[in-house]
Amino acid sequence: MEGDAPGAVRERGGSGGASPPASPAEDVRGRIDGVLSSASPILDLSKSGLRHLEEIFKIPMLKQLHLQGNALRALPADLFQLLPNLTWLDLRHNRVTALPPGIGSHRYLKTLLLERNPIKTLPVELGEYL
Repeated sequence: MEGDAPGAVRERGGSGGASPPASPAEDVRGRIDGVLSSASPILDLSKSGLRHLEEIFKIPMLKQLHLQGNALRALPADLFQLLPNLTWLDLRHNRVTALPPGIGSHRYLKTLLLERNPIKTLPVELGEYL
């Protein structure tokens, strides 16, 4: 890319002109749309700058959700009802302070990664599985 400005991104198969990189919101939307169109049960939104979870709930068939390295502070109370097939949830390196009580009644969740979150207490329901 000789002669291009530093950080310029070329479109694949395009005319060679520079195109601006996607915004974080566009990147997240693109990943979600990719999972919806491919029916993949895995969504990786690691290090995407997420502060809230909204669009993910359109994917009830999700089995693995990778959210490490974001800025999430809270999880929606109905997260586990809206994602009934979730088996793997990676929340490492976020700012989550509490887990919704519904986590204890989730049927399929097998792996929950919470390292580097300022969680002080866990829902009582989790004690049934320890």
